[in-house]
Amino acid sequence: MNISQEKIDELNAVLKVEVSAEDYHAKVEKVLKDHQKKMNIPGFRPGKVPFSVVKKMYGKAIMVDEINKIVIDSMYNYLGQNNIDILGNPLPNKEKSNIIDWDQQTDFEFFYDLGISPQIEIKALESFDVKYYNIAINDMVVDKYLNDVRRRFGKYSNPEVIADGDLIYAEFSELDENGNIKENGVNNKGSIALDFLKNKKNKEKFIGLKKDEFIDVDMVKTFEDKHEVSHILGIDESKIDELNNLFRVKIIAISRVELAPIDKELFEKVYKTDNISSEEQLRERIKQDTHISFASESDKRFVADIIELLLKETHFSLPDAFLKRWLLETNGDKFTGEQIEKEYQLYSDSLKWQLIENKILKDNNINVTKDDVREYVKDYFRKTMPPGEDNEANENRLNDIAERMLQKQEEAKRIFDKLYDDRLKELFKTKVKTTQEDVSYEEFVKLASSEKEHHHHDHDHH
Repeated sequence: MNISQEKIDELNAVLKVEVSAEDYHAKVEKVLKDHQKKMNIPGFRPGKVPFSVVKKMYGKAIMVDEINKIVIDSMYNYLGQNNIDILGNPLPNKEKSNIIDWDQQTDFEFFYDLGISPQIEIKALESFDVKYYNIAINDMVVDKYLNDVRRRFGKYSNPEVIADGDLIYAEFSELDENGNIKENGVNNKGSIALDFLKNKKNKEKFIGLKKDEFIDVDMVKTFEDKHEVSHILGIDESKIDELNNLFRVKIIAISRVELAPIDKELFEKVYKTDNISSEEQLRERIKQDTHISFASESDKRFVADIIELLLKETHFSLPDAFLKRWLLETNGDKFTGEQIEKEYQLYSDSLKWQLIENKILKDNNINVTKDDVREYVKDYFRKTMPPGEDNEANENRLNDIAERMLQKQEEAKRIFDKLYDDRLKELFKTKVKTTQEDVSYEEFVKLASSEKEHHHHDHDHH
């Protein structure tokens, strides 16, 4: 076995893997003998099929399989031993690879293209200055939360005629230039809350309509938010401009809620263990929850702004041609080359952030272990236990829950990612300079909405 690397440039290389008969012969023989012990062919006693027959039937397939295993294992061992960080996976080099004659050859050469992970230099986190928005909690915010609570525990009905505040379930059908339902046009069923419509005239178009009646509206002008329109129509936001904005909205169902009264029954439903006895106490308790929620939103914005700054200030290149090919060859059943080309910038930005993030975590010795995940799960479920029940039996039960959670790969990964994100956030709060700015909730929402129009990065932690 011999492996050598040919460096094309700083971000691309070719690995040559040479395999001789002595590398795979013994392994192939062992697998064939294992097959021989299990084979049952008419004319031979079970497990007594001649080795020559077994080899003739399965020899080539097993040889190909074993050689592939040897090549892959040795290639990744070589990369690890030589500290070569790659992006994606090695891809067969079609230009250098020769056609293989599996029946005659005993020695083989394999060539693989590599996309090399770039070297990254990141500015010191202490050099960044980022705004931290403190969201004020005013009476309007508390009123909104209180109404949401009252709606959640209110009485629902299905009236025949739409009134202000109702939730409407409707069918949305795209119309052609003549006002007829467009053949093969966009058609989707979805719900709209009249409270969402801020424009009074747009809202009045729906009030008074009955079930099974319809109205033709310009979707973008009516809802004034392309993101909301894309959600209602079930299409990508980027396709909104391609539509004929005129749609027929047919009312399928109407839902109405009578707000729950502010009384003892509501207090007990919302905050069972808080012994709330007045609206004033309820509003104060809502403020506490709102403060926690707003602090979380401020943190998210703070981290997102730092990510944007790091992406802007950290300059490095990726092996783009290799990555596009890798995306196509590993996702060819889901995406076309045109789609990958069109959306590559989003993928590239996401990958750049992953590389930056991993370097920050490594440079600051931030790590998450299985024990950390266990303790997180145990703490989470410990809070659900009644006070004073912290005994050995409960601790054993918590250990069992944590172990079962670790066995679920997706759930375990979600917790690992959350703990990494939390530790990264705390690192940012410790090292990045912050300028505090007080804003109302409405100002914060407008700010987030305007920023969203300029930034579309999706940063997943890996």
